[in-house]
Amino acid sequence: MIKKNKPRIYTSYEISAILFFATMVLFTPLILVFTYVFDIEHILNINTFLLWLVISNFILTILGAVYLILRKDKLLRTVKANYLYEFYYLVLIAVFGILGFVVFYDYMGGDRRYIANILILVVVLVVYVLLYLGRKFFNFDYMKRK
Repeated sequence: MIKKNKPRIYTSYEISAILFFATMVLFTPLILVFTYVFDIEHILNINTFLLWLVISNFILTILGAVYLILRKDKLLRTVKANYLYEFYYLVLIAVFGILGFVVFYDYMGGDRRYIANILILVVVLVVYVLLYLGRKFFNFDYMKRK
């Protein structure tokens, strides 16, 4: 008898694609965290820096997508039972991405009184997406007891 609730095991290609595109979406906020820490906004014009950052992010996304397509055959043949370390990487990138969205809000001249409200909304959205991705793709159920 075949179980209908049997979790699907995803290939390394699918997991790599999720990780790569999540990293590229959060790349700009991730860099903005480091610019805020090292006070780059006082040295460079932040609008010009953001323009070049978005352009380089777009170019890296195109190059990475081509690289994933070229390695698709090899990655489709690689399977692991769970992708725990990849999920931890995704959580780490998401945490810095959340901070980056707050820094971006601050750079664009947003009122600092509302940073906590923006932060709560972004955290709720990111936690929901991480829980969904962890359960569906990474075979990581945070409620499961061992």
